[in-house]
Amino acid sequence: MSIDKLFFTIVIPVYNKGPHINRSISSVVNQTFQNFELLLINDASTDTSLEKMQKFTDPRIRILHREQPGPGGYAARNLGIKEANADWVAFLDADDEWMPEHLANYITLIRHHPDVSVLGCGCEFQDPDYHHVKSFLDPYYVKNYYKGSHLLFFAEYLISEVSGMRPLNGSTACIKREILLDVGGFPESIAKRGGDVDTWLRCIENAGSIFWSSHKGAIYYRNAVNMVTRTQLFLAECERDTVRNLLPKYSGGVCNLLKRFSNQRTIDAWRRNTHITNKCNIYLPGKLYVGVEPIKCLVWFVISLLPQCFYLMIENLVRNSKAVSHFRNAVKAISMLFT
Repeated sequence: MSIDKLFFTIVIPVYNKGPHINRSISSVVNQTFQNFELLLINDASTDTSLEKMQKFTDPRIRILHREQPGPGGYAARNLGIKEANADWVAFLDADDEWMPEHLANYITLIRHHPDVSVLGCGCEFQDPDYHHVKSFLDPYYVKNYYKGSHLLFFAEYLISEVSGMRPLNGSTACIKREILLDVGGFPESIAKRGGDVDTWLRCIENAGSIFWSSHKGAIYYRNAVNMVTRTQLFLAECERDTVRNLLPKYSGGVCNLLKRFSNQRTIDAWRRNTHITNKCNIYLPGKLYVGVEPIKCLVWFVISLLPQCFYLMIENLVRNSKAVSHFRNAVKAISMLFT
């Protein structure tokens, strides 16, 4: 396909997203760049999702069906990748929406940098229940917008990840189809949550880099219905498996960054699971690389052995701006005892 005929396959997995699906589809159809196909993967929805999808008559839209829903929408995304006709596959969650010039920004970037294979950009989060703040920008965008669009090599991507600044997510990721196929797509058989981050890791490692565009491309809604993040335990198994498989390829700094990435994802999994009631949380000892972060691992080992209500109390205290500095000072004091 020549550069002048570049276009995108957009994949939206849909499972019981009736209240939101019109918003996400409309944000695609109304893009200023119009050379794309849109694959709506009906993941055996039982609500009004399919009925609402069928009301769109745009010839670029195809509705594909699965007989059983797959956790996290990973199997649905893999079906979309398999059926894609374009060189580039862009992802959008059914309860999110794109800004009108999202694809136009990406196509401009691709034409100026034809060797890139993985794209990311800024994102706005909408969550009226989060710290009483209705919306906020993702940390990577806030920290790096002033740099303009730029390339991150694999090690730089890992540094951003372990710093809590991810340069792409499920509604801003745009990846060459050949890369997605080469890494095996999304981990549909082993993950109910977290499989998207594992996929980005494998894709960026395979491509060697990610190009980040300094535009705000999507709005991520945290108060949507039927969100897997509210019901499924986060085990971080696929991320740990991927890191174990990658470690023999690397040494030195990249090796340490991979271990820190695995630690962060596992600890983050434990933290998120504390908000899901009636679920047995994961066990941290044996799952962390203690050698690269001994103090951090020790602190989390101890916290994870205490009743979860203890951690939730600490978390609520930290949300208070005055308590943040006290908490950080306490962590520093604890660290000094072991150094």
